Amino acid sequence: MTGHPAQGASAGRRAAVLRLASGTPGILVIALAAAFAAGALGDAAAQRLTTWTVYGLLALSLVLVWGKAGILSFAQGALFGIGAYAYGVLAGNLLPMTGESVSAVAGAALVAGLAAASIGYFVFYGRLSELPVAIVTLAFSLLLLTVMGSLSDPKYHIGSVALGGYNGLATSALTVPWAPDGLPLIATFQLVVIVTALVAVGLRTLMRRPFGRVVLATASNRERTELLGYDPRRVRLTAFALGGVVAGLAGALYAASALYIDPSVFGLAQSTMVVVWVLVGGRQSLLGGLAGVVLVEPLTSALGGAGGDFGPIVLGAVLILVVLVVPAGLVPTLAGLVRRLRARDGAAADADTAIQPIDGDPPLPRDEGRAATLSTHDLVKRFGGLVATDGVSLRFEAHRIHSIVGPNGAGKSTLFSLLVGRNRPTSGTIRLGDADITGRPAFRRARLGVGIKTQVSSVYLEATVLENLWLAAYADCRSVREADRRARAMAGWLGLAARADGPASELAHGHRQLLEIGMVLAARPAVVLLDEPTAGMTREETRLVAELVKRLSSHCTVVVVEHDMEFIRELGAPVTVLHKGAVLAEGSVDEIRADERVLSSYLGRTHADAK
Repeated sequence: MTGHPAQGASAGRRAAVLRLASGTPGILVIALAAAFAAGALGDAAAQRLTTWTVYGLLALSLVLVWGKAGILSFAQGALFGIGAYAYGVLAGNLLPMTGESVSAVAGAALVAGLAAASIGYFVFYGRLSELPVAIVTLAFSLLLLTVMGSLSDPKYHIGSVALGGYNGLATSALTVPWAPDGLPLIATFQLVVIVTALVAVGLRTLMRRPFGRVVLATASNRERTELLGYDPRRVRLTAFALGGVVAGLAGALYAASALYIDPSVFGLAQSTMVVVWVLVGGRQSLLGGLAGVVLVEPLTSALGGAGGDFGPIVLGAVLILVVLVVPAGLVPTLAGLVRRLRARDGAAADADTAIQPIDGDPPLPRDEGRAATLSTHDLVKRFGGLVATDGVSLRFEAHRIHSIVGPNGAGKSTLFSLLVGRNRPTSGTIRLGDADITGRPAFRRARLGVGIKTQVSSVYLEATVLENLWLAAYADCRSVREADRRARAMAGWLGLAARADGPASELAHGHRQLLEIGMVLAARPAVVLLDEPTAGMTREETRLVAELVKRLSSHCTVVVVEHDMEFIRELGAPVTVLHKGAVLAEGSVDEIRADERVLSSYLGRTHADAK
């Protein structure tokens, strides 16, 4: 069913306007219009609008860190303050020698970026969870507030610039060679607007590049990103440091326009206001970060500032209303409404959820040297007093399929987690070919060729099918063009070409399982671990997956954990039975079924009698 043609055209026009406003041309046009209109402003209005634009730039830093990278940080206000103080110190010391302060702005952004990298290294390589990250970054801000406030004695100085403590620090106006006495307020506003627009365009472009895609993937599903071969700690650290650079740039421009800075920039009010702006506008939207400032700051100013009598009350009420009514923020919510209006006029989605037969081998380069033997020797894993894996020694030969079975709690998933590096063994060794990979992290094992389809399907639900496959392929080839080619070929081979541009969240269970297998294959693994690949599938789907798995051995070593003995029989592969973390028996399916120990511990006497 379709809507009225006029309604469809209207929705299309609204979508086009929204894309134009949030796209690169729109951002630049708005910035240029604001810069040219500044000539009609008075000094007071120019000062106020400059401050709000600087706040918009600061909000962009949190959109990158929180909205894109998924890191809730209360340190953006502190990094803003570091940039402001760094500008004051650098400009005060360099301006007499260079005659300009643009280099001080660049230096201040770099100082803030280095500060962010230092915090990030401690936070991310310390493997803190999200709540401790927020607490640590807030504590960092409050620590700087206390320290900077206590430096009022003139002996606390850097070069010729005294830090001032709670008395604050007078800063120099933004100075360029053609304006040796500093840019006037109107010119400063115009420059700040253009810089903010360029940063927004730069971030928008960055998020469309491979690094940006990996940042979004890490925020969506950190574990899967690591299992594909990316280092999530490095990705998050880089994004956090870039956010620090943007926040420091905003702080430097603030100090250059306000001509004064004091320790209040490190306070709780400044740190939380950045979060408020981004929440109101939409934390996943660059335009939302700017819009949040435009919406909140005039209201705050009208109420006498965030510290006024009614300011906190009204801002709190606005924040609660936004969280309850439009939790995604105003700009993403508006964009979602436009998309729904457009979708209402589109064709109905294909309702077919059945897995289709898969013909031919996977569309991957045949690399006979890629498949490798995976082996373990006396592998032990203890969780406190529980022995999850007890002296397991196994050898999975290259270009072969191997099956592992066992009752719940036998240690199958623990074994897989040890093989891929999600857990470290208490003792024992793991070898891939001739290389000892026992102590290597999961992302390094993935780069060596160890891939896993997890027990619970692990894909990027908000990304399209094609984007999921692209991320996996790019992790291996590091070529945009090759990743595009490989992703489309894999989608076609899996029978997902018709759904390639749709989100993975809309896939049926069986197709989602196939997608994850395709992601593992797109990374060109040497060894594929399949943890219950047919869970929740129909008998026909199970048969099709068995055919798929048998095709994989021409490219790689395959190890399957499964409870379905009929599926194991269809694979025709050697079987290892685990029981209480140890190897109980090995052999063919028929040999395993005839083993008295297996009948007693796993298959059950009733089942055996029925045979």
